[in-house]
Amino acid sequence: MPVSTAVNSDTFKVSTPADREIELSRLFDAPRHLVWEAMTKPEHIKRWWGNLGEGYSVPVCEVDLRVGGTWRFSNQMPSGDLATFYGVYQEIAPPDRIVFTEIFEPYPDAPSTVTAVFTEENGKTRMTVTAEYVSKDVRDMVIASGMARGAGLSYDALEAVAAELASKQ
Repeated sequence: MPVSTAVNSDTFKVSTPADREIELSRLFDAPRHLVWEAMTKPEHIKRWWGNLGEGYSVPVCEVDLRVGGTWRFSNQMPSGDLATFYGVYQEIAPPDRIVFTEIFEPYPDAPSTVTAVFTEENGKTRMTVTAEYVSKDVRDMVIASGMARGAGLSYDALEAVAAELASKQ
């Protein structure tokens, strides 16, 4: 499901491998350690997470990257409204895997568990993200919210951040 003309957009795939899961996969034209860096450092996260176009920003980007540490990101939309997500890091194995909870602030009783796996593919990095929800209904609400389109656009911006980091090496 290509989402734009960005490099490697055609590698972006969204599936539902189980009743309570959404899986996202994308190939990035950068080594694993740089995709990991772009995924875990606030100065990079602010440039790609929730980057859906003109007028979007991330005014809150807090990362305590350790097992038991917390994270909190707020996406500000052009309207000025905020969408805030937060969670706790459960497993951190750089640059291979990270597991954390994710809660959308208006729904604190519906946490998901997100597992991101980073694998090398001929000098590029395949990121596979699996989000497990508390129920099929919650998973279906997330899909209906436009999450796939938003993730695709954010991953396009992540591609640009990772490529910039690679160009500086």
